[in-house]
Amino acid sequence: MSIISRMRKQKAVWWQRLAADRYGAFSYAAPVEIDCRWDDANENYITPQGEQATSQALVYIDRVMALGDRLLLGEMDSTTPDNPLDVQSYEIKRIDTNPNFRATEFLRVAYL
Repeated sequence: MSIISRMRKQKAVWWQRLAADRYGAFSYAAPVEIDCRWDDANENYITPQGEQATSQALVYIDRVMALGDRLLLGEMDSTTPDNPLDVQSYEIKRIDTNPNFRATEFLRVAYL
C-alpha cells in the first residue's frame, strides 16, 4: 500500500454533477462514500477563468472527479440525501492531479 493510499483515512460523501435541465438547474447522481483526507485549509488558487480565489478546504480524493461535483465530510448513512443541496456540501472548484514517480498512482486534490 502506497503512502498516497495510506493518507486517505477519512470518509466523505461524493455527488457527481450530471447535466443541467432546460432551466439550468443541475441534477446529481446518487451519493457515494469515498476515502479521502480532508484538510480545512484556506489556500489561494487560480480558477479556470484565471481569477484568484481562496479554498475552504483541500480534499485528497481517491478517484477522478469533475468541477461542480459536491463533497461532504463524513460517512454515508440512512439520512444522507440524494440531493447534495439539502445538506451543507461543498462544490469542487478546482482539481489538481499529480502522478507518483512511476506514474502508477495519482495524488488528486480537490479545492472546495
